Amino acid sequence: MGGMAQDAVAAVRVELKLSPVTSPSHHILMRDGALTRRQARRLSRRFDGVGVTIPATRLRQLAAGANAGDDELTDVGFALAVTEIQREQRRAKLKRGRRRVVHWLIVAGLVLLILNSLLCVAYLFFSVALHASPV
Repeated sequence: MGGMAQDAVAAVRVELKLSPVTSPSHHILMRDGALTRRQARRLSRRFDGVGVTIPATRLRQLAAGANAGDDELTDVGFALAVTEIQREQRRAKLKRGRRRVVHWLIVAGLVLLILNSLLCVAYLFFSVALHASPV
């Protein structure tokens, strides 16, 4: 059963490393298997936010290559997938916000340009009217 769990860890490792869609924001199951305490705590908090409670010390053990059960690997895979989806949603929201800001900056710039043009036309009109009027 231990060999099966190691094969599953290797499959998850390859799957995460070769993901063409996005680069993972986590450091678990990376090439060297190193996961610092800080990274493990952060990852544990993210996992807890999606309903998977795994202590940081256990995450460090898993990253180092410790044996894990199928349930634990399923939980880790689920948590990684959900945290990546949340990360992509945050990035999409930020991108939409930036697009909205740029859109409104362009609108504001065009409004200022139009107001400036109207003021110039009014100034021209009054200056021509003053020169054309008999004194």
